Amino acid sequence: MGGIRLRAHHLLCIHGFRGQGYSPLFVANMARLVDRLGASPETPVRIVSGADDVCSACPHMSDGMCNRPDQSVDEIDLRVRAALGFDEDHTGSWSSILDTIRDRIDPFRLEDVCSGCRWLDLDYCTTGLTELADLSATDD
Repeated sequence: MGGIRLRAHHLLCIHGFRGQGYSPLFVANMARLVDRLGASPETPVRIVSGADDVCSACPHMSDGMCNRPDQSVDEIDLRVRAALGFDEDHTGSWSSILDTIRDRIDPFRLEDVCSGCRWLDLDYCTTGLTELADLSATDD
């Protein structure tokens, strides 16, 4: 199987996914990606700008652009990439990206990188990233 293409902010959204989304097709696609990454942590992931494998099923996509009002996903992508120290087109295994997320993202300070995201106030990502950090602590 080939790799997965993800925008930088989706690296964090994956941990907050709780079976909700913009449409049934979007939810099914996101669930498939989350399951695939969970089952195969060595899956190659390439960081992209613009539409990715999550966006491919989003009803807000048009001509490769996100048309959701009041949300600048490009700005969030830039902040997340900077926080992780990733250049555009960074490629690594999902497990190596998880290590970087654990090391560089504070689940209780997501507003630093995710300000403007409509999902932030639900605390799904905070919970998911805290669980990721807790899993790391039990592996040591």
